[in-house]
Amino acid sequence: MRILQVLIIVIVLTSCKNNDNRFVIDDNYRSEIKTFFDTKMEERKGDYLQLIALYKLDTGENTFGKNEKNSLVLKIDALPETIGNMIMKGDSLSLVANQDVIIKTKGDSIITKTPLALNQYGSSLKLYHDRLSWQIITRSNQQYLRVWDSKNPGIEAFKGFEKFDLNSNFILEGEFSYYDKEKSEVVKAKVDGKRSINFIGKVSFNYQNETYMLEVGADGFTMVGDITNGDTTYGGGRYFYLDLPKQNGLVKIDFNKLYNPPCAFSEFTTCLYPPRQNQLPVKVLAGETISLLNQPIQN
Repeated sequence: MRILQVLIIVIVLTSCKNNDNRFVIDDNYRSEIKTFFDTKMEERKGDYLQLIALYKLDTGENTFGKNEKNSLVLKIDALPETIGNMIMKGDSLSLVANQDVIIKTKGDSIITKTPLALNQYGSSLKLYHDRLSWQIITRSNQQYLRVWDSKNPGIEAFKGFEKFDLNSNFILEGEFSYYDKEKSEVVKAKVDGKRSINFIGKVSFNYQNETYMLEVGADGFTMVGDITNGDTTYGGGRYFYLDLPKQNGLVKIDFNKLYNPPCAFSEFTTCLYPPRQNQLPVKVLAGETISLLNQPIQN
Protein backbone atom coordinates (compact mmCIF):
# COMPACT_ATOMS: atom_id res chain seq x y z
CA MET A 1 0.00 0.00 0.00
CA ARG A 2 2.79 2.37 0.96
CA ILE A 3 4.58 1.62 -2.32
CA LEU A 4 1.40 2.47 -4.22
CA GLN A 5 1.10 5.78 -2.38
CA VAL A 6 4.70 6.65 -3.23
CA LEU A 7 4.09 5.83 -6.90
CA ILE A 8 1.01 8.06 -6.96
CA ILE A 9 2.99 10.95 -5.44
CA VAL A 10 5.79 10.50 -8.00
CA ILE A 11 3.27 10.49 -10.86
CA VAL A 12 1.57 13.63 -9.54
CA LEU A 13 4.86 15.44 -9.08
CA THR A 14 6.04 14.41 -12.54
CA SER A 15 2.76 15.56 -14.03
CA CYS A 16 3.05 18.91 -12.29
CA LYS A 17 6.61 19.29 -13.51
CA ASN A 18 5.60 18.53 -17.08
CA ASN A 19 2.76 21.03 -16.87
CA ASP A 20 5.12 23.65 -15.48
CA ASN A 21 7.47 23.06 -18.42
CA ARG A 22 4.69 23.26 -21.01
CA PHE A 23 4.77 26.51 -22.96
CA VAL A 24 1.67 28.59 -22.28
CA ILE A 25 -0.18 30.21 -25.18
CA ASP A 26 -0.97 33.59 -23.65
CA ASP A 27 -1.76 37.05 -25.04
CA ASN A 28 1.92 37.99 -25.25
CA TYR A 29 2.68 34.93 -27.33
CA ARG A 30 -0.34 35.51 -29.59
CA SER A 31 0.89 39.06 -30.14
CA GLU A 32 4.38 37.76 -30.96
CA ILE A 33 3.02 35.35 -33.58
CA LYS A 34 0.75 38.02 -35.08
CA THR A 35 3.69 40.41 -35.38
CA PHE A 36 5.79 37.66 -36.96
CA PHE A 37 3.26 36.93 -39.70
CA ASP A 38 2.38 40.62 -40.20
CA THR A 39 6.08 41.25 -40.84
CA LYS A 40 6.18 38.24 -43.18
CA MET A 41 3.25 39.71 -45.12
CA GLU A 42 5.04 43.05 -45.54
CA GLU A 43 8.16 41.23 -46.75
CA ARG A 44 6.08 39.37 -49.33
CA LYS A 45 4.39 42.56 -50.54
CA GLY A 46 7.76 44.25 -50.91
CA ASP A 47 9.33 41.38 -52.84
CA TYR A 48 7.85 38.11 -54.09
CA LEU A 49 4.28 39.37 -54.62
CA GLN A 50 5.69 41.97 -57.01
CA LEU A 51 7.25 39.34 -59.27
CA ILE A 52 5.78 39.17 -62.79
CA ALA A 53 8.41 37.30 -64.79
CA LEU A 54 11.32 34.89 -64.63
CA TYR A 55 12.94 34.57 -68.04
CA LYS A 56 15.82 32.28 -68.95
CA LEU A 57 18.41 34.33 -70.83
CA ASP A 58 19.67 33.00 -74.16
CA THR A 59 23.03 33.69 -75.75
CA GLY A 60 22.78 36.87 -77.78
CA GLU A 61 20.05 39.51 -77.49
CA ASN A 62 17.18 39.35 -74.99
CA THR A 63 14.82 42.28 -75.46
CA PHE A 64 11.97 43.02 -73.06
CA GLY A 65 8.94 45.31 -73.10
CA LYS A 66 5.26 45.18 -74.06
CA ASN A 67 5.76 44.62 -77.80
CA GLU A 68 4.96 41.05 -78.87
CA LYS A 69 8.21 40.90 -80.82
CA ASN A 70 10.33 41.09 -77.66
CA SER A 71 12.05 38.03 -76.23
CA LEU A 72 10.22 38.70 -72.95
CA VAL A 73 6.77 40.23 -73.37
CA LEU A 74 5.46 42.19 -70.38
CA LYS A 75 1.76 42.81 -70.87
CA ILE A 76 1.44 46.18 -69.15
CA ASP A 77 -0.04 48.97 -71.26
CA ALA A 78 1.93 51.74 -69.53
CA LEU A 79 5.29 50.23 -70.54
CA PRO A 80 7.38 51.20 -73.58
CA GLU A 81 7.30 48.91 -76.60
CA THR A 82 10.85 47.86 -75.74
CA ILE A 83 12.58 48.84 -72.50
CA GLY A 84 16.01 47.45 -73.21
CA ASN A 85 18.17 44.60 -74.38
CA MET A 86 20.07 42.17 -72.16
CA ILE A 87 23.02 40.92 -74.20
CA MET A 88 24.76 37.70 -73.22
CA LYS A 89 28.03 36.71 -74.90
CA GLY A 90 29.87 33.90 -73.17
CA ASP A 91 30.48 35.04 -69.59
CA SER A 92 29.78 38.66 -70.51
CA LEU A 93 26.46 40.35 -69.74
CA SER A 94 25.39 43.88 -70.56
CA LEU A 95 22.29 46.05 -70.79
CA VAL A 96 21.47 48.51 -73.54
CA ALA A 97 18.54 50.85 -72.85
CA ASN A 98 16.14 51.46 -75.71
CA GLN A 99 16.14 54.94 -77.18
CA ASP A 100 14.24 57.49 -75.05
CA VAL A 101 13.72 54.96 -72.22
CA ILE A 102 15.06 56.10 -68.85
CA ILE A 103 16.61 53.27 -66.84
CA LYS A 104 18.06 54.04 -63.41
CA THR A 105 20.01 52.41 -60.63
CA LYS A 106 18.72 52.44 -57.07
CA GLY A 107 20.83 55.56 -56.55
CA ASP A 108 19.05 57.28 -59.48
CA SER A 109 22.03 57.16 -61.85
CA ILE A 110 20.73 57.00 -65.43
CA ILE A 111 21.87 53.98 -67.43
CA THR A 112 22.09 53.87 -71.22
CA LYS A 113 24.59 51.07 -71.71
CA THR A 114 26.39 49.17 -68.99
CA PRO A 115 28.13 45.85 -68.32
CA LEU A 116 26.37 43.76 -65.68
CA ALA A 117 28.80 42.18 -63.25
CA LEU A 118 27.54 39.30 -61.14
CA ASN A 119 28.29 39.14 -57.41
CA GLN A 120 29.32 36.06 -55.41
CA TYR A 121 25.71 34.85 -55.49
CA GLY A 122 25.43 35.23 -59.26
CA SER A 123 23.20 38.30 -59.10
CA SER A 124 23.57 41.63 -60.88
CA LEU A 125 22.69 45.07 -59.56
CA LYS A 126 18.99 45.91 -59.68
CA LEU A 127 17.78 48.36 -62.31
CA TYR A 128 14.59 50.40 -62.51
CA HIS A 129 12.18 51.92 -65.01
CA ASP A 130 9.04 53.57 -63.66
CA ARG A 131 7.06 50.82 -61.82
CA LEU A 132 9.36 48.01 -62.96
CA SER A 133 12.62 46.71 -61.56
CA TRP A 134 14.73 43.77 -62.69
CA GLN A 135 17.86 41.84 -61.93
CA ILE A 136 19.84 38.94 -63.34
CA ILE A 137 20.02 35.93 -61.03
CA THR A 138 21.97 32.70 -61.44
CA ARG A 139 20.65 29.23 -60.74
CA SER A 140 22.86 26.20 -61.45
CA ASN A 141 25.14 28.28 -63.71
CA GLN A 142 22.18 29.51 -65.80
CA GLN A 143 21.23 33.19 -65.85
CA TYR A 144 17.63 34.37 -65.54
CA LEU A 145 16.02 37.79 -65.80
CA ARG A 146 13.74 38.34 -62.80
CA VAL A 147 11.23 41.19 -63.06
CA TRP A 148 9.22 42.98 -60.35
CA ASP A 149 6.19 45.28 -60.80
CA SER A 150 5.47 47.54 -57.80
CA LYS A 151 1.86 47.87 -58.99
CA ASN A 152 1.21 44.18 -59.58
CA PRO A 153 -2.49 43.56 -58.73
CA GLY A 154 -1.46 40.38 -56.90
CA ILE A 155 0.05 42.47 -54.09
CA GLU A 156 -3.27 43.68 -52.73
CA ALA A 157 -5.21 40.60 -53.85
CA PHE A 158 -3.14 38.36 -51.58
CA LYS A 159 -4.55 38.33 -48.04
CA GLY A 160 -2.35 35.56 -46.68
CA PHE A 161 -2.64 31.90 -45.79
CA GLU A 162 -4.77 30.24 -43.17
CA LYS A 163 -2.86 28.93 -40.17
CA PHE A 164 -3.30 26.10 -37.73
CA ASP A 165 -4.45 27.04 -34.25
CA LEU A 166 -1.52 27.92 -32.00
CA ASN A 167 -0.35 24.76 -30.31
CA SER A 168 2.07 24.54 -27.38
CA ASN A 169 2.85 20.93 -28.32
CA PHE A 170 4.83 22.27 -31.29
CA ILE A 171 7.02 24.57 -29.24
CA LEU A 172 9.92 22.33 -28.35
CA GLU A 173 13.29 22.44 -26.70
CA GLY A 174 16.10 21.36 -28.97
CA GLU A 175 19.83 20.72 -28.76
CA PHE A 176 21.81 22.58 -31.40
CA SER A 177 25.36 21.72 -32.41
CA TYR A 178 27.58 23.44 -34.97
CA TYR A 179 29.50 21.41 -37.52
CA ASP A 180 33.29 21.73 -37.34
CA LYS A 181 33.09 22.54 -41.04
CA GLU A 182 30.04 23.63 -43.05
CA LYS A 183 28.43 20.74 -44.89
CA SER A 184 27.58 21.30 -48.56
CA GLU A 185 24.72 19.32 -50.08
CA VAL A 186 22.71 19.39 -53.31
CA VAL A 187 18.98 19.68 -52.64
CA LYS A 188 15.96 19.77 -54.92
CA ALA A 189 14.92 23.20 -56.15
CA LYS A 190 12.30 24.79 -58.36
CA VAL A 191 13.33 25.93 -61.88
CA ASP A 192 16.83 24.42 -61.98
CA GLY A 193 15.95 21.09 -60.39
CA LYS A 194 18.74 21.02 -57.83
CA ARG A 195 21.03 23.43 -56.06
CA SER A 196 23.85 23.36 -53.55
CA ILE A 197 23.28 24.66 -50.02
CA ASN A 198 25.50 24.81 -46.97
CA PHE A 199 24.41 23.50 -43.58
CA ILE A 200 26.15 24.98 -40.54
CA GLY A 201 24.82 22.54 -37.96
CA LYS A 202 21.94 20.42 -36.76
CA VAL A 203 19.23 20.55 -34.11
CA SER A 204 17.81 17.47 -32.40
CA PHE A 205 14.61 17.37 -30.39
CA ASN A 206 12.16 15.00 -28.80
CA TYR A 207 8.53 14.80 -29.90
CA GLN A 208 6.09 12.19 -28.58
CA ASN A 209 8.94 10.17 -27.08
CA GLU A 210 10.86 10.00 -30.36
CA THR A 211 14.04 11.88 -31.24
CA TYR A 212 14.30 13.76 -34.54
CA MET A 213 16.93 15.89 -36.25
CA LEU A 214 16.91 18.82 -38.68
CA GLU A 215 19.91 20.26 -40.51
CA VAL A 216 20.19 24.02 -40.28
CA GLY A 217 21.49 26.53 -42.82
CA ALA A 218 23.10 29.96 -42.50
CA ASP A 219 21.45 32.38 -40.05
CA GLY A 220 19.28 29.54 -38.73
CA PHE A 221 17.38 28.99 -41.99
CA THR A 222 15.68 25.59 -41.71
CA MET A 223 13.63 23.70 -44.29
CA VAL A 224 11.06 21.28 -42.93
CA GLY A 225 8.97 18.58 -44.57
CA ASP A 226 6.29 16.55 -42.79
CA ILE A 227 3.37 14.21 -43.45
CA THR A 228 0.93 17.10 -43.98
CA ASN A 229 2.81 18.29 -47.10
CA GLY A 230 0.62 18.02 -50.18
CA ASP A 231 -2.49 17.67 -48.04
CA THR A 232 -3.12 20.53 -45.63
CA THR A 233 0.27 22.19 -46.15
CA TYR A 234 2.38 23.12 -49.16
CA GLY A 235 3.75 20.09 -50.99
CA GLY A 236 7.27 21.49 -51.13
CA GLY A 237 7.63 21.85 -47.38
CA ARG A 238 7.87 24.93 -45.21
CA TYR A 239 10.56 27.11 -43.61
CA PHE A 240 11.40 28.63 -40.26
CA TYR A 241 14.40 30.33 -38.68
CA LEU A 242 16.09 28.94 -35.62
CA ASP A 243 17.52 31.45 -33.14
CA LEU A 244 21.11 30.27 -33.14
CA PRO A 245 23.10 30.07 -29.90
CA LYS A 246 26.63 31.44 -29.82
CA GLN A 247 27.85 27.94 -29.06
CA ASN A 248 26.41 24.44 -28.92
CA GLY A 249 23.46 24.30 -26.56
CA LEU A 250 19.72 24.44 -25.98
CA VAL A 251 17.41 26.29 -28.37
CA LYS A 252 13.67 26.79 -28.77
CA ILE A 253 12.03 25.27 -31.84
CA ASP A 254 8.75 27.02 -32.61
CA PHE A 255 6.85 25.24 -35.38
CA ASN A 256 4.00 27.76 -34.99
CA LYS A 257 6.29 30.02 -37.05
CA LEU A 258 6.51 27.63 -40.00
CA TYR A 259 5.79 29.64 -43.13
CA ASN A 260 5.27 28.78 -46.78
CA PRO A 261 8.12 29.32 -49.25
CA PRO A 262 7.61 31.92 -52.02
CA CYS A 263 6.81 29.25 -54.61
CA ALA A 264 3.60 28.55 -52.68
CA PHE A 265 2.21 31.88 -53.94
CA SER A 266 4.31 32.96 -56.94
CA GLU A 267 5.28 31.00 -60.04
CA PHE A 268 8.31 33.23 -60.65
CA THR A 269 10.40 31.93 -57.77
CA THR A 270 13.20 29.40 -57.32
CA CYS A 271 12.56 27.75 -53.95
CA LEU A 272 14.65 25.12 -52.25
CA TYR A 273 12.93 21.97 -51.00
CA PRO A 274 13.72 20.22 -47.70
CA PRO A 275 16.36 17.50 -48.03
CA ARG A 276 15.53 13.92 -47.12
CA GLN A 277 16.96 14.20 -43.61
CA ASN A 278 14.66 17.16 -42.88
CA GLN A 279 11.51 15.20 -43.73
CA LEU A 280 9.76 14.52 -40.43
CA PRO A 281 7.62 11.33 -40.29
CA VAL A 282 4.95 13.13 -38.24
CA LYS A 283 2.14 15.61 -38.79
CA VAL A 284 3.27 19.10 -37.84
CA LEU A 285 -0.12 20.77 -37.35
CA ALA A 286 1.34 24.23 -36.82
CA GLY A 287 2.17 27.30 -38.88
CA GLU A 288 0.82 28.19 -42.33
CA THR A 289 -1.41 25.88 -44.31
CA ILE A 290 -1.90 25.74 -48.08
CA SER A 291 -5.37 27.33 -47.89
CA LEU A 292 -5.50 30.96 -49.02
CA LEU A 293 -7.58 33.55 -47.23
CA ASN A 294 -8.62 34.83 -50.65
CA GLN A 295 -8.96 33.61 -54.23
CA PRO A 296 -5.81 32.33 -55.99
CA ILE A 297 -3.48 35.06 -57.21
CA GLN A 298 -3.45 35.85 -60.91
CA ASN A 299 -0.08 37.25 -61.99
